[in-house]
Amino acid sequence: MRKLLFCFVIGLAAANLNAQVNIAATSGTTTGTYTTLKGAFDAINAGTHQGAINISITASTTETATAVLNASGGTASYTSVAIKPATGATPTISGSLASSTLVRILGSNITLDGSNAPSGTTRDLTFTNTSTTAPQVINFVATTPAAANTNIVVKNLNIINGINTSTAFIMFDGNATPTGGYFNNVTIQNNAIKKSYIGIYLFTAIAAGNGANTLVTGNDFTATGTDANRLVGVYLQGLDGATVSNNTIGNFETANAEIKRGIWFATGTVNSSITSNTITNLNYTGTGGGGATGITVTSGNTGASAAANVIIRSNNINNFTSSGTGTIFSGIYVAGTGTNGVIIDKNKVSAIKNTNVNGYGAQGIYVASTSAAANTLVSNNIVNGVSGYGYASGGGVNDNGSGIVVGAGGGYKIYYNTVVMDVNQMVSGRPAAFNALSTVTAAGAIDLRNNIFVNSQTQVGEKYVLYSGSANTIFSNINYNDYYSSGTNLGFIGFARAGLADIQAGFGGNVNSINVLPAFVSATDFHLATMGNTALDNKGTPVAEVTVDADGNARSATTPDLGGFEFTATVLAVQDAAKKNISYYPNPVTDYIYINYDSKIKNVEVYNMAGQKIINGNINAEKGAVDMRNAAPGAYILKVNSDKNTQSIKIIKR
Repeated sequence: MRKLLFCFVIGLAAANLNAQVNIAATSGTTTGTYTTLKGAFDAINAGTHQGAINISITASTTETATAVLNASGGTASYTSVAIKPATGATPTISGSLASSTLVRILGSNITLDGSNAPSGTTRDLTFTNTSTTAPQVINFVATTPAAANTNIVVKNLNIINGINTSTAFIMFDGNATPTGGYFNNVTIQNNAIKKSYIGIYLFTAIAAGNGANTLVTGNDFTATGTDANRLVGVYLQGLDGATVSNNTIGNFETANAEIKRGIWFATGTVNSSITSNTITNLNYTGTGGGGATGITVTSGNTGASAAANVIIRSNNINNFTSSGTGTIFSGIYVAGTGTNGVIIDKNKVSAIKNTNVNGYGAQGIYVASTSAAANTLVSNNIVNGVSGYGYASGGGVNDNGSGIVVGAGGGYKIYYNTVVMDVNQMVSGRPAAFNALSTVTAAGAIDLRNNIFVNSQTQVGEKYVLYSGSANTIFSNINYNDYYSSGTNLGFIGFARAGLADIQAGFGGNVNSINVLPAFVSATDFHLATMGNTALDNKGTPVAEVTVDADGNARSATTPDLGGFEFTATVLAVQDAAKKNISYYPNPVTDYIYINYDSKIKNVEVYNMAGQKIINGNINAEKGAVDMRNAAPGAYILKVNSDKNTQSIKIIKR
């Protein structure tokens, strides 16, 4: 008898060692152990475990078929299902399932939480389909409004596909040709998505409130090497009321000739927002039709509301390179049939560079809705470092680098942006801080006010701040802007326009626009420095649509500042009129600046625009030189101290 009892205990212990999946339920059979997630789901589908069900993953499983969890109803009867690794466990649920998905869930009130600690944020649970034949990892399926799924949380997981030619995570109607599923109250948070064609693909049928309260936040799509994602990080189609925020997206594979997209709001995605995401390193290394765009919105006017009502705000988009011929290579791209009601605000777009030798271009922000009443606001954005290879015979979107481009439609309000073209093209061309294409034809299509447009490029040829391929009738308002170019001409409309008076004659308006080189805090920080910018202070005009700047500071209700940031100018104690007894050259300076004074110069101090002293040189003579070779490009204040007084001079270092 003792021997039989001993054998029974040993057998029970062995069974428990092989039980990687433990179930605790509030009704039906309240506990159960299984070797696979499919086994646990099958038991729930059969009604074995009911009520509130918790599934604890204690060790890795190998799934030989799709783990399908049916919706509650019929034999399955649950109020909620939660899946979580056991405390301290780091298991993997894996399978090699060709042309299929690893996990398929058809129910509501589902939580997949990969942290092995209570309320934790670590990613300790991995789901991976290792097949290289059309694999998928996780599907949520809801086919009809009556079967709509709600209250779904997927967080803290590693989701890894077997090959980057198929999508990792999908919510849809489950059909071979999807028409959109039915979901709401969905949170997808803090997951790492790897080796996918599209990382997260959410597709709902177009209906008011379908997809409402969907949150995609804090996910990581930056895997490299063989784990790199390929085409799109987050794709939404048809959702009414989604937020995509604080995700980190980039490092996609670079060889395939296609348009990479960080975040894509496609047909019918309305009343939704894209905020505070970081999108970087979307590159293409071939010579075919490859390109990239950090954020794409092509909602159209076919959604649950007549207007898209999409907000693109406070995203950081940077470091894209392409050698391809793709027609889209931009930081932010808003286009499509009738897309309207979009706000593009407080974004930072930098280092978007196309090197294709046939002259294909790059765009910081590119808006091209077909609607003549797109009602699109582009404000408080900071754009710099955009460059194409260069093409001197045209100013189209595929020819050169441009900061902000309007390509079609109308109803654009472009206010308070700072655009600095500060990275050289390879050859001469027609780059521009602002570019309106010849395809913009609607009268009054563009309202352009309160912007700072600078082109400080140094390659040969033109270096425009304004370019228009259309007549000046496309501008409903063009005024209160600052235009500065290091080149011969400020702009082009019909032909090149040299100075501000020529801009006024060609583009019309601009009676309150100015031609001033701004002094920025640094070559990478485009806040206006407190010193050296008195000519820019309070030069804007209030607009009802924009009441704060890119930092969230209130705009002046009467005399706002130009560009992305409000600032307070510090007036130098000694005015320029008092400097007639001092001379200095060259300005701008590349290495040494030489100073002559009518009395002995004791020393010269050099301050950056943040007020920090970076050089203190003793001279003790009436003539001297200051070595600026180690100073970064930008604006500086030279404080010349003599026996008589102190003079302050603003210089530019190139």
